[in-house]
Amino acid sequence: MSELDESNLDASGSWGDSEDNHSIASRARVRARLQADIDAFLNGGGRIEEVETSFRSDAPRKVETGFNNRSI
Repeated sequence: MSELDESNLDASGSWGDSEDNHSIASRARVRARLQADIDAFLNGGGRIEEVETSFRSDAPRKVETGFNNRSI
């Protein structure tokens, strides 16, 4: 990633308080806020783990063959 010059960006208190969500400056503000949030999380003792792309939090369910408890 390239370095971001934050000197000309407006301070933003929340993620979506601007109507211009697709401009380069708006995206740069979001990235800067995200990086600040990540840094604060890590500095507070948090850690980030990378998980396998195939990881599922819920087990696959058995496919039910009926519709409204009736056979199809």
